[in-house]
Order: sequence, then C-alpha cells, then structure tokens
Amino acid sequence: MKYATDYGYEIKPAYGPRDVAGLDYERDLGDPGRFPYTRGYHPEGYRSRMWTRRMTAGLGSSRDANLALKKYRAMGQTGGLCVIHDRPSSSCIDADHPMARKENGVLGWPGSSLAEFEALMEDIPLTGQSITLLGCCAPSALRLAYVVALAAKRGDPLAEIHGSVTESPFSNPFGQTDVQPFDLDMKLFLDSSEYIVRNRIRMRAGIVGQHFQESGGNDAQALAIELAMLKEVCGRLVGERGLAFDDVMRLPYQLVSIGTRFFEEIAKVRALRRMWARMARAHFGAQSDKACQLLIAVHTSGRTMTYQQPLNNVVRCAIQTLAGAIAGCTAIDNATLDNAYAEPSALAAQMSLNTQHIVAVETGVADVVDPLAGSYFVERLTNEVEAAAYRVLAEIDARGGLVAAIEQGYVPDLLESEARRKFRALDSGERLVVGVNHLAVAPHEELFEVPVQEVEASDAEAIGRRMAEWKRARDMAPVEASVRRLHAEAGQGERHNLMPAIIAAVESYATAGEIMGVIRVARGLEYDPLGMLQCPFRLH
Repeated sequence: MKYATDYGYEIKPAYGPRDVAGLDYERDLGDPGRFPYTRGYHPEGYRSRMWTRRMTAGLGSSRDANLALKKYRAMGQTGGLCVIHDRPSSSCIDADHPMARKENGVLGWPGSSLAEFEALMEDIPLTGQSITLLGCCAPSALRLAYVVALAAKRGDPLAEIHGSVTESPFSNPFGQTDVQPFDLDMKLFLDSSEYIVRNRIRMRAGIVGQHFQESGGNDAQALAIELAMLKEVCGRLVGERGLAFDDVMRLPYQLVSIGTRFFEEIAKVRALRRMWARMARAHFGAQSDKACQLLIAVHTSGRTMTYQQPLNNVVRCAIQTLAGAIAGCTAIDNATLDNAYAEPSALAAQMSLNTQHIVAVETGVADVVDPLAGSYFVERLTNEVEAAAYRVLAEIDARGGLVAAIEQGYVPDLLESEARRKFRALDSGERLVVGVNHLAVAPHEELFEVPVQEVEASDAEAIGRRMAEWKRARDMAPVEASVRRLHAEAGQGERHNLMPAIIAAVESYATAGEIMGVIRVARGLEYDPLGMLQCPFRLH
C-alpha cells in the first residue's frame, strides 16, 4: 500500500521534533486570534461563536424549497439558510424556455424572478439569520437584487441582512458551467461586489475552491487555486474599481471541500489561513487585522459519497464534519448519504444535521481551539501542503494570473491530469474505497434502500407553465421601461456598474432571462445564449 498525500508527499510511519525543526511558534503559528492565524481567528474559538450548521435546500418548486427550509429549521438548522439554484436559473434562462422545461427544479430552486424569491421566502425572515444563495456566477447580480428588492418591499433595513448571494466566475472552468461567457460573468460579479462594498451591505461573495477539488484537484492545487482566485478578484476590485483593499476584504469567503483524509484536510485549512494572512499583508498591504482573516466555510465532499452501500456515507460525512470543526471553519453544510442519488431526502437531511449537532455538543472538539496544534504530524503536513501550494501558485503567477493560466490551458490540464490519476488509483486498487473496490457486495445484498426524493417531468413542466402564465399577467409597461434603461446602461463600458439598473428591473418583475438577455444584446451577443428565442423587447 502507498502511504502518501494526494499531492505526492510520502508519509512516514512516525513523526517527531526533527520533522518540525524549523517551526517558529510566533512566526508560523501564533496563539489563536493572532497573526498569521494558523490556529484560528478567535481566541476562544467555538466557545465565543459556534459554526453555522445548515443544509442546502432546493428541489421542485419555490414552495417546495420553502417547505424544506422550514423543515430544516425544525430539525435544528442554526444560524442561516442555504439554497441552490437549478440549472436553468443558474444559467439565467427562464423556466418557460424550451430547454428548461424538463430541468426546472430538478437539481435546485427555479429562481428566475423576484416572484420566485418571494415564494421561497414566504413566512421566513430576511433578518436574524444568514441568507446564502448558491448556484454559479451568472445570477449573482440577480440574487443580490432579489434581496435588496424584497427587503425594501418588507421594510427590512438592508443593514440588518447578512449572508452570501454572489459567487465568483471561476466556478465555470471547474465544472459549474452556466452557459454565459466568462467575461460577462466577471463583469457582473465585479458590479455586484462593488455595489456591496460601496453600500456597506453585509453580504459575502463566495470564492469557491470546492468546485476545483470536487472535480478532481488535489489539496495543494486547491490551495493554490483558492489563493489565485482571491488574488485575481481582490486585485480587480482594488485596481479596476478603485476600492480600498481593507474594505474589499469585508466581501469574500472561501468555500472549501473537506474529504475523508482526516489529518490532511485539517492541515489544508490551517495552511489556507496562514497563506492568506501573509498574502494580505505582503501583496495587498492590508492595514487591519480583519483584512488578514479569510472567512472559511466547509462543504463536506459530495465526491466521496458513493452510490454503493450508501449508509457508509454517514460515516464519511461524520469524519469530514469532525475535520471541518477541528480545522476551525465558520460554517458547515454537509453532503448526505443519498448524495450520489438525488437531492437530500428528509431522512438524509436529518442525519447530516444531526451529525453536525453531535460533533458540536457531544465530542468535545468545540471546547478547545485548534486541538491538534503542536502535533508533529499535523504541523509537518501543514508545512508540506503550503510548500506544494506555493509551487503551483508560482506557476500560475508566472503565466500572468489565474485568468491567463486558464486561457493558456495550464489549469484545465492540471485538473484533468490529477482527476485521471485519481481514477487510475481507484481502478488499480492503489486507493481503496469501501463498498466500491474494497469489501464490495452484490447489488441484491444491499441492506438499505435509499428513499430517493424525485422531481417528475410533469412537475418541471408545471413550473415552466406557471412562469409563462405569470409573464402574460404582468404589467408590462414597467418591465419594458426598466429593460430599456438596463440595455442603455449595459452599453456604457465594463466599469459602469449595472446593479442599480438590474435592481430596478427586478423590482419591475423582469425575469432572469429578460435581464441577462438585454445585457447580452448590448454586448453584441444573441439575446438567448442557446439561440432559440428572439428578444421580445424593442430596445432602440
């Protein structure tokens, strides 16, 4: 059997003082709450603030997702809600689009208008909890507009609403393609981010390293990509949008994937905190301690959840949750035992939330900050993954940054090569996965049948029909006025911020497809990214 990390560091059978001989406590670790924050940002850790425990919702109609959110709260979901878009609304095409009719609500929430967001949030407060909306970069500006518009409609002060609704465009090259071009996604991400910072809205932007690792990248590569994404995004907001770096750092959080290699995952998160703190000071000239503290949320790895023997996934989820907690994350949302089958059933969601509750209140890991600090093995792993990540980051920087490294094929080749290596290791038996290539059983011997939660084709079609009927019933005068304004402003250059015009269009009940469509037309693109619809508005 091979004993090595996924980035190639060979693991010895035992570790001692010589393995961390160059470690300087104050320089490389520091007490919790002190630079370089390897050990965490808060001196008392979870004693002062427990991590947010949540499950991702989104299946069927907006009403279905609303009921799921209420059910999760009854199950003990704490601190916030998390909802993911379905594929059509992630790509900013409407539910009545010919290509959406069979996909609506299948893998998420059909959030293509303010009306859908109102239905999603019926009887659920915008304040008093974090509001997290996920699902590709393209609808980021729309999600922010939904929150701003609904807050105004309800009379909720925007300053009292917090969460995360925007997502960086780098998810696209790593498996979350939303059919909109990268440059358009980047522009709208920068627009929404600038709007949040200048208006001091308490909304975060997801810089999602999870997608890279879930697509096959290793721990060191993931760290490098995460730092490169932050470097690119923060650099553009400072250099192109004229924002102060310390103000920009109120915006991003990093969503990392935590797999089953327990000690390696803990080391990765510790290294990420340290690497960012040093980059914030050395590269960006951070003036405040807060700007050196990268908010880190964890998603336990869906990639590791197997179709075979699904009850094994409960154990995997528990190990990964424990790793995320020991590493000192600020929020966890879990993969589930039925992750390889469908969106979470009520049983799977309950099991995953209970896993977090058990780790939080029964294990004692929340009592002590960074309990594995000083472990010869963990400190050596932290150093090794950091060093390997810096080597990858240097290659990215040498190519002109992350955008250039993607365009030149370096990052896609890196990802494909690593994913192929992982599959070869699985096929050869070098890497063992219980129930897949180790201790497998015949299908008829399975002792548990997964209660799959399904969306029927007729349900998806019904969502499309409701959208078409709702569109016909709207007052079209304000819709047409708002999209004409948006089209005119979208022609005013890359640095002209479209958020005020997008918010006005959302408030008029223009849809995602209509809003994105007229922006596309102003940029010389087809109204419909799939080339099936004509623009319904007279824009000149």
